[in-house]
Amino acid sequence: VSLSIGEPKHPTPQFIKDALTAHLGGLASYPATAGNGSLREAIAAWIGKRYRLPAPDPATQVLPVNGSREALFAIAQTVIDGTRGDAVVICPNPFYQIYEGAALLAGATPYYVNALRANDFDVDWEAVPADVWRRTQLLYTCSPGNPTGRVMSLAQWRTLFDLSDRYGFVIVSDECYSELYFDESRPPLGGLEAAHHLGRDGYPRLVALSSLSKRSNVPGMRSGFAAGDATILKAFLLYRTYHGGAMS
Repeated sequence: VSLSIGEPKHPTPQFIKDALTAHLGGLASYPATAGNGSLREAIAAWIGKRYRLPAPDPATQVLPVNGSREALFAIAQTVIDGTRGDAVVICPNPFYQIYEGAALLAGATPYYVNALRANDFDVDWEAVPADVWRRTQLLYTCSPGNPTGRVMSLAQWRTLFDLSDRYGFVIVSDECYSELYFDESRPPLGGLEAAHHLGRDGYPRLVALSSLSKRSNVPGMRSGFAAGDATILKAFLLYRTYHGGAMS
């Protein structure tokens, strides 16, 4: 229940009880998988402000999700085409185990690209053989990285975008840690922001995921979003409708 101007700054138990009672009608029907319009608009506005770009279209380029973990897994089931055979999902290494599990359960083979201390924990995407790229349908990246904290540069994003254009794979950018940084004047570069700087209108084959879990230390809320390529999000919404991924 949201509090509007004029309501108590520190609501009393009675106020909360009355507010919840007044909104019980919302429990009488299933929530929309696409989420509440005002929530999508708030997410789009935050993305625009945080990454200094035109706010994405809340109707087609933003989708609320039950935390980034759920979306990281589910989007692989949307993107991977098992009929093509020998599908590959590329992951940074070390990696969040959801990347690997999502790939395996979608019928794909994970391919790991090491982030080594000797290379200042940069992921050397260009070291991936061409025969692997040809079979790649999905690539997970994480910036700021877990556990290294490494942030991808604009040049590194350009490399990934060029590879995606050449081989046609989807990039899923795990940005759960985007708000953990030291210098307020230099927030970490995000995938949508990089695409905007490079003139990639519509964010082709790119979906960024974020969450309140780390940003606001509220993992119990299971509140996050997917944003980016409208075509991919349309298919993702359809999948989630069957999957039962609607937020309450």
